[in-house]
Amino acid sequence: MYLVGVDVGTTNTKTVIFDVETGRICAIGSRRTITRHPVPEWSEFDAEDVWRTVLQSIQAAVQQCDRPERIRAISVASMGESAFPVDADGNVLHAAIAWYDHRTAPEAQWWENTAGRERIFTITGHIPRLTYGVNKLFWLRNHLPQVFERMYHWLSIEDFVLWKLSGSFATDYSIASRTMLFDQRTLTWSESLLEQAELPVAWFPPAFPSGTAIGSVSKEVADYTGLPLQAIVTTGGHDHLCGALAAGVTHPGQLLESIGTASVLLAVSNAFRPSPELLAAGCTTYANVVQHTYATLGTLDFAGGALEWIVTLLYGQGKQGTVSSEIYGQALHEAAEIPPGAHGAITIPSFLGSGTPYGQSSAHGAMLGLTPSHSRPELVRAMMEGLAFWLRDNTAMFYGLGIAPLKPQITVIGGTTQAAPLLQIKADIAGCPINVPQITEAAATGAALLAGMGANIFHSYEEAASSVLHTVQIYEPDTQAVEKYNTIYEHAYLPARRLFI
Repeated sequence: MYLVGVDVGTTNTKTVIFDVETGRICAIGSRRTITRHPVPEWSEFDAEDVWRTVLQSIQAAVQQCDRPERIRAISVASMGESAFPVDADGNVLHAAIAWYDHRTAPEAQWWENTAGRERIFTITGHIPRLTYGVNKLFWLRNHLPQVFERMYHWLSIEDFVLWKLSGSFATDYSIASRTMLFDQRTLTWSESLLEQAELPVAWFPPAFPSGTAIGSVSKEVADYTGLPLQAIVTTGGHDHLCGALAAGVTHPGQLLESIGTASVLLAVSNAFRPSPELLAAGCTTYANVVQHTYATLGTLDFAGGALEWIVTLLYGQGKQGTVSSEIYGQALHEAAEIPPGAHGAITIPSFLGSGTPYGQSSAHGAMLGLTPSHSRPELVRAMMEGLAFWLRDNTAMFYGLGIAPLKPQITVIGGTTQAAPLLQIKADIAGCPINVPQITEAAATGAALLAGMGANIFHSYEEAASSVLHTVQIYEPDTQAVEKYNTIYEHAYLPARRLFI
């Protein structure tokens, strides 16, 4: 039997078909996620664009499937903060403002001043930032009152796709959390915050655990995509959390780093603990897709992107300064030949803010200790080491908060999992094994596993995660390198970091 998982990402929308019997992905459909820019500084997702790319990616995957009638269920992973306003007749009233769009900065500041930073965090587990859904609602109220007055539903990307697939209005706890209006203590919409925001609770869909069956595929969807009519539709989850499920990170104390343009370090815990230390560090903590657990996230907004940037800057060719995958791999290989410490070059990777655990959004990145003798490989090496020192600081933070062991095993997924030099450096600097499961499309695979939960194919999240057949590449820390990096950390990196953060 087969399960379908859809991942609506910022860059691409992908659908996988998971074969339960073999534990492998048997088909993948992919389409580019379309982003529109009505004003140069603005970014939006049009509802028709989103739905069309979802349908096309599902159709492309189903067409590769030998027996689509064996598909039992479908679910959705998605980015977390963008949403569509919908009227009482089901008409989408406005595009979804992209999660990273900065137009909502004034609204975010107003809401923090009005509701209180500590109060918001204690209720929602989220630190007031412009990215979250509530600020987009405020922006519509302030700038497009004619849209706001007609609103009847507020549907995050996942909720919108579930509605279009099945006709049912529903969300899951993790996606609901990204509105910054969801009470983590009760796992319900926060009446006190909604009352203060003057927003009706009826606008927000009922929230369920991830992997809850909410209906079945509509005839229109079945006719277009080839999905069987009886296929069950279930709630999904936030993309990073779905990826963690697919990678087997389901138990309290486990850590996962999801690397893309940004880096997210996710720790699983068994309770909601919005401590002052987490608030000061800039972490978010909210309901996981694995029921009865919570995910605490440390973040660095420019991580994989920083490595690509420095390689492109140093190795780029032509007018556009582009770098092929071969040249990128060559750059990392050359950097791997440089000894630990990059001959004195140090990177503080705070290029778009410090990230956790420092909580300094205005911080800037830096490269220090440079001399004319430094070459391209040494600068790339210094960048990789800077990213690894960030990981070390965050694992130490989670240990200090009692969320993770002193020397955990860290599972890594994402775009740089093929970058062996970076992963070995991370193992050496963090002083713990780095496990890299060979998973194709982790977020979409996690959504497929949640579909299996809703269809009663799996009876526990652990059973679902263990059904994924994959090999694991393990990067063990090198004892000599660990000792060298401990010295570099204490005598070079820490003093340099304190200059900038």
